[in-house]
Amino acid sequence: MFHSNSRTHRVAPVRRGRGFTLVEILMVVLILGIASAIIIPGLGSRDDLRCAAAARVVMSDLIYAQNRAIALQKKHYVRFSGQQYSVSDSTALLPIDHPLKPAQSNGKYVITFGAGGTNGLDRCSVGTVSIGGQPIIGFDDLGEPFSFDGVTETPLTQAGTIIVQSGTNSLTIQIEPFTGDASVN
Repeated sequence: MFHSNSRTHRVAPVRRGRGFTLVEILMVVLILGIASAIIIPGLGSRDDLRCAAAARVVMSDLIYAQNRAIALQKKHYVRFSGQQYSVSDSTALLPIDHPLKPAQSNGKYVITFGAGGTNGLDRCSVGTVSIGGQPIIGFDDLGEPFSFDGVTETPLTQAGTIIVQSGTNSLTIQIEPFTGDASVN
């Protein structure tokens, strides 16, 4: 007689790790493609930040000229000409020495926008400048702003404006009459 073993041998099923299907992989690639198409163009062009930085540079230089006029009790001027402006302390409009960068621009206080621009302003530009109809703003010994045409000083009765641009973005700097307070819109 033949006796069989009471135990039967079972073969354990082979477990296969569940992988991703082709459809799931394609969906992930599609989602990543859409996200990158939306996000990456915004990262490459930060003209809004460049424009804001350029406006801050112009405003700080206007405030510097105003404070220097008060401190030295001597008129100071900021003259906009094309894609440059300079800070001076005489009616001859000769730029003063820059307090922080004596080696740049022959040590003179001249700021350049556009190609070869000063301090990263190479992708920015100066738009319309109207300080009482003139491109020159002056500050008297009390810090009060006035427009200057090279001969005549005229107190501001309306806000002066300076437009700064980068790409499609632009900001308008307003200089208030009487106080010389600068703000950005």
